[in-house]
Formats: sequence, C-alpha cells, structure tokens
Amino acid sequence: MKKTLLALLICSSYANASGLLLQEAVTANAGTAGAGDGVYTETATANWTNPATMSHMGEQKTTINTMALYLQMDYTDYGTDENLLRTPEGNASAETIMPSIGVFHVRQLNEKLHLGLNFGAVGGSSIEYGSDWDGANHLDKAFMSALQLNPSLSYQIDQNWSVGLGAQINYGMIEVSTTGFESDMGTDWAYGFNAGAMYQAERWALGLSYRSKLVHEFDDITATLTNEFEQINGTQATVGTKLIVPAIVDLSGNYDLTEQLTILSSVQFHQWSEFSETPVYNDALNLSGIYPAIDRDWDDVWKFAIGADYQLNSDWALKAGFSYETSPQDDPTKQWVDLPVGEQYRYSLGASTYWGTTRIDIFYEYADFGTMEIERTGEPYTQINGEFEGSIHFVGANFTF
Repeated sequence: MKKTLLALLICSSYANASGLLLQEAVTANAGTAGAGDGVYTETATANWTNPATMSHMGEQKTTINTMALYLQMDYTDYGTDENLLRTPEGNASAETIMPSIGVFHVRQLNEKLHLGLNFGAVGGSSIEYGSDWDGANHLDKAFMSALQLNPSLSYQIDQNWSVGLGAQINYGMIEVSTTGFESDMGTDWAYGFNAGAMYQAERWALGLSYRSKLVHEFDDITATLTNEFEQINGTQATVGTKLIVPAIVDLSGNYDLTEQLTILSSVQFHQWSEFSETPVYNDALNLSGIYPAIDRDWDDVWKFAIGADYQLNSDWALKAGFSYETSPQDDPTKQWVDLPVGEQYRYSLGASTYWGTTRIDIFYEYADFGTMEIERTGEPYTQINGEFEGSIHFVGANFTF
C-alpha cells in the first residue's frame, strides 16, 4: 500500500527520455525531425530553440504550431518464473490521442533589437493502462501537462553575428491514480532562462543555444487511498514529489548545397544525469527510510538529427529528417513503470507552401521507442518482469504570417 505513493512519478513527457519533452510541439522547420532548428529563420518558432535567430527574421513574424499525437505503449509480462516467460497474464496496453498548440511572435524594436513572445507546451501526456496488469498498484492512469511562456530578446552585433537571451516561465500539472491510490491535481511554477548565438553567412549558418534546467516541486497534493481494506480506505494524505526538465545544449547548422537543396543538422545534449532519483514526500504515511526515492541513475542523453529541405518548384518545398537519441538507462533493474526509457529513433516528412502571404508547413513524424526491459522483482509490493514497447505518431500543420 505504501508503495502506491510512488505512482506520483507519472508517465510524463518531462521524463520519458528526451523525446517525450515534446520538442515536436516547438519545432521550427516541421518535417526535418528538429534538424537545424537553431538556425532556421523562416518561422518565428526558431527563437524558442535559439533566441539569436530573431535578428535574421525581418520586421515581424508570427507562427502558430498545431499538432496531434497518437501514443501507443504496450507491456508484455515475462512472468516471475523462468518457466513462465512471455505468458499473457499481466499484459497491458495504453493509447493516447492528444492535441497541442503553440504561438510564437517576433517583432523588430529598432535596428539592433528584436523581441520574441512564445507560448507552447513543453510536455504533456495522458495515459491509462487499467487495473489488470502487473504494475497496476504503481500506475493505472495519469495526466500531465507543462506549459511555458518564453519571452526573449536578440541583439544584432553586425551583419553576421547575433545573440539572444530569454526567460522560461513554466507551469506544470500532474494527476495520477493506481488500484489503491488517487491524487487531486497538483500544480507548480518553475523558472529558468535560455540563451543563444548565431552566425549567418551567405550559404551557411551555425547556432549554439542553451536552455537551463527547470525543477518542479509538487509538494501539496491531496491523495486518497482506495484500498480494499476498510480501515484505511478513504484515508487522505498530503504528498509530493520533484520532477526535472533537463538543461539542453543545441548546436545547429545548415548549408545550401545548391539553390534548391539545403542540408540541416543538429546535435543536442540533454543533462538527464541530474535526474538521478525522484523523491516522494508525504505527511501521514511515513516513507522515510523505507521508500525515500526511486533510484533512476540516468545518464546524459545525446540527440543527433539530420535533414534536407528541397525547393521542388515555386509553390512547394519538400522536407525529410531523421534523429537518434541515446538511452539514459539500459539496466532493467533500474527501469520503472512510470518512465520506461531507451534509445529513440524519429523519422519525419514534411512539405511547405504559401496561401497568399501565409506560409503553411505540414508534417508527419514517427517516433520509435523500441523495447525497454524491466526487471523489478526484489522489492515488497513489486513483481514486475517484462518489457515495454512504445511509439508515437505526430501529425501537424504550422502557419506563419
């Protein structure tokens, strides 16, 4: 029963490896899997990744990103006995359809300064496994959303060089339930900054940017026990936990190979080693010394993306991209039901055209999370031995005017 409090560590897009940071919701060049976002200047969204890009966007630019995702997560139970591997008992499946929208605006203040105002979802998930799988006493269903306001300024040093600085104002929400536990909605504000620099040459560009770590302290959530034992059923407690959005370093570049073809690339560093553990606090059920935290022991993550933008004719441009992310944790004994993690592969296609003066970018992206094994059988209330397999389909349309 006490272990159910650990379900506060929900399957959130903060921390199911870097991919579920939902960078697709703030992609500047839709259809290239994020490649070159830190130097792209055709949409206002680029100033989210690198605020220095604003100096190369002209007098004014507004972009609205719209997107929907379909998440599929499947759990296959191996059983706790070697002779019972891959039996169907204890399996689970979860599906989620979720929309997202972001608004990004850039305006030139004077010859040297540009102002950016951005609002978007940096994370979000709604997932339900049900109550008939092996991990139901740890996670049944969960909801999480993280919204961010990101004002920024850029300064044009000369014709080639620009720098930028912004503020991150983050609002997070979580709600979770298990077979023996339900929480009210928990909310928290978190604050940070972002900065960047960009060099724009005639045929190529290079940008370097940084987003600081954000820490959400959810410390005042009302939880109700829904256990079958009458003596504790309905018992309430104030619980809390801590969730981290990692610091991100982005190095992006592009090169005009021909007048029609541009090659784009990005390398990102996500500092997930800060997510070494997740504490759990409560004021009624004493967990101190019993289950003080979930041991994550995550490694930092590297993301590599490459893409191409081809101007097919005067009306249409075609795009394609691919990215690969390293895994923060490959040890099955340190995986957990809320955040199964592994290597991630993304494949993306897109197209751009104009309707009058409005630029329209459409894209499709497939994210493959692969297979993530979990072996947690040596703890009280925990007999989980199996594997997760996950993927996300993204479809979106962005409008710039």
